[in-house]
Amino acid sequence: MLFSIPTSGWVLIALAATAVFLLGMRALIIGAVSADGIPPEIQERSRRTMRRLYTATPVVALIAVGVRMLRPEEPSTVLFLYSVAFTAIPLVLLPVRGRLSRAYLARLRNPGAAPEPDRVVTVWLIASLMAVCLAATAGVMAAKYGG
Repeated sequence: MLFSIPTSGWVLIALAATAVFLLGMRALIIGAVSADGIPPEIQERSRRTMRRLYTATPVVALIAVGVRMLRPEEPSTVLFLYSVAFTAIPLVLLPVRGRLSRAYLARLRNPGAAPEPDRVVTVWLIASLMAVCLAATAGVMAAKYGG
């Protein structure tokens, strides 16, 4: 059922996932640079980074997926995994955006200090990305092997 969608449908889903990724990363970056106390040069550097992100991400993704689709396997599996990954990254990062922004600001204020790991963020990222990987793997295995 999962892979009964035609390849053209998976291409549209992958394009939508890329748009979700770019919009989600924009929300993350805007949240990080809109905080008070960030010098203007850091804000300008963040804008340049965002422009590079919007330019490079679709190009790199297209190359990576294009090369992977040259293999003789069904492209729907690759496009499914691509869509899951590109959708999951911003969705996993958005709930801990505030903590990430605070850590970023602390590093800006005191650049010589060693960064302190945030255990909540670390546990959240590992647990949620692991859950996404397991769910995607289960979906592929169920579709391929009739689970």
